[in-house]
Amino acid sequence: MVTFKKNERLANFRLRTLLFKKGKLFFQYPVRVIYLCMPREKCSEMFSDKQSVPASGLFPSPAKCLIGVSGRQIKGAVDRNHLKRLVKEAYRQNKSPLYSFLEKRNAVCMLALIYAVDKKMPYAAIENSVQKSLLKLKEKIEDDGLQELHASNQN
Repeated sequence: MVTFKKNERLANFRLRTLLFKKGKLFFQYPVRVIYLCMPREKCSEMFSDKQSVPASGLFPSPAKCLIGVSGRQIKGAVDRNHLKRLVKEAYRQNKSPLYSFLEKRNAVCMLALIYAVDKKMPYAAIENSVQKSLLKLKEKIEDDGLQELHASNQN
């Protein structure tokens, strides 16, 4: 499963807003990770009543990911786009253990990987950081458990 298809990307405005309001975060140089993990059943309850899309359609894969690079840190659009491609490729290559971990727990996860330093780094350093970030994310999910969100808390 070495793809990064459209349904694996976090593009829904409501889901992004929920992630940035309720999500937890940590920093693994040079990547800031914001995540929100919940049981698949709770996700179905929360989103099925208010959207025309069935909840199973919102999360066909166990995780949805958003990749970002700060415009304040990296001024040139060409450099920002290049760094986004590098982070996206590193995530694509290393997401399989996270997916299997989430599937075993019957959970879904929304996460944002934000490149948050002011200099360009080589791909090897970015990939190493993304690998460490995903391992740390798995540890945090094991330690903290899945988050319980209620339908009234999503706004």
